[in-house]
Amino acid sequence: MIQMELRTPRGTRDFMPSEMERRERVFSIIRNVYERYGFRPLGTPAFEEMEVLTAKCGEEVSKQIYGISDSSYGLRFDLTVPLARVVASNTSIPKPFKRYQIGPVWRRDEPQKGRFREFWQADIDIVGSASMLSEVEVIAAACEALSELGFSGFEVRLNNRKLLNAFVENTGIPKESVGAVFRALDKLEKIGVEGVKSELREKAGLTDNKILDIMAFTSINGDNTQKLEAVLKLIGGNASGMEGISELKEIIGLFNKYEISRKCSLIIDFSLVRGLDYYTGPIFEVKLPEGVIGGLSIAAGGRYDNLIQLYGAPPTPATGISLGVERILEAIKKQEVEERRDLVFVATVKPDFLDYAIKVVQELRKAGIRAEMDLMGRNLRKQLDYANAIGARFVAVVGEKEAKEQTLTLRDFSSGKEETCSLPDAIKRLE
Repeated sequence: MIQMELRTPRGTRDFMPSEMERRERVFSIIRNVYERYGFRPLGTPAFEEMEVLTAKCGEEVSKQIYGISDSSYGLRFDLTVPLARVVASNTSIPKPFKRYQIGPVWRRDEPQKGRFREFWQADIDIVGSASMLSEVEVIAAACEALSELGFSGFEVRLNNRKLLNAFVENTGIPKESVGAVFRALDKLEKIGVEGVKSELREKAGLTDNKILDIMAFTSINGDNTQKLEAVLKLIGGNASGMEGISELKEIIGLFNKYEISRKCSLIIDFSLVRGLDYYTGPIFEVKLPEGVIGGLSIAAGGRYDNLIQLYGAPPTPATGISLGVERILEAIKKQEVEERRDLVFVATVKPDFLDYAIKVVQELRKAGIRAEMDLMGRNLRKQLDYANAIGARFVAVVGEKEAKEQTLTLRDFSSGKEETCSLPDAIKRLE
């Protein structure tokens, strides 16, 4: 036998049954909300041509792509680029195309708490509509999903790349430095103000005065109206910037017509940049309150009107948002009280009653109730220990009396209560 150290690859995890069930519950809630909003599922390969992946991902993300040796392929780093490739190669898709996709992505990032090299995203996108109502639809759907997952008090942070571009243009920042400026600002949450200043100085080559201008812009405060009035003075009538202000106003006005707006707040935040280079308009992030996983972002997205045409399609407006499944699950796990599974374990007092146990298991399953029985010929005590270990909520004990009278003794592990009832009555109780 070969001796080896058995472990998962760095930055990845195994999910044992209880954790996998929790994940599936989260996926199911998100999927149901997305489908209520009219989004339809899409599946794409785990790997794509490197040329497709690197078309507009930016230098930072490009370094994180897992290339596949001796091939022209790489693992997808998000779900948006594959969507763009699908739309570009299927131009007859009816527009707007509203799709959702829930699946794993891979980035060669440095693993740390809450950050993995393999992680799951739950995306929705609307392709073909330039209306700001599309932004509102994806933001509202994401917020509704979070609400149904049990979160409250979260904030939607909102900005516009058109405003950012107008500001850097008016500030006199060279075009060749703009990408480095945005990448530095996108790290504000990770490396702090001083770290951003250092990157602006060293990587973007900015003077101290320009750095001060940028940091003042990102820290404009007040309510949404006051922030827009303040930024209006900084963009100096720039046409693109004015359009950005108009779009933010429209999004806020439309979002307030949705009931979900009563459960979360929409806040303009000029420090929000989003690191991917393909964003062209409104950008947004959803953050939890400070007390929940450090107030981190758990959803983000924006408009990317130029991405799809990079793959040979006509100019196609698009917008979307991605829920960070791993952070959502981390937050849920911290708040969740572990509950027993809605599973009935049918235990036999003796092997003689196996025939009746098989009948009970089948009738429970036919009624849509999850049920299993002993497969190892264990005594009753070991069967009960096993049922407890796998988190079954109920045990249905089958003995001589139960087999003769076609009943079962039902024990609730959660409450400790026990009762004997007919099989039809037990099914009604368990449904």
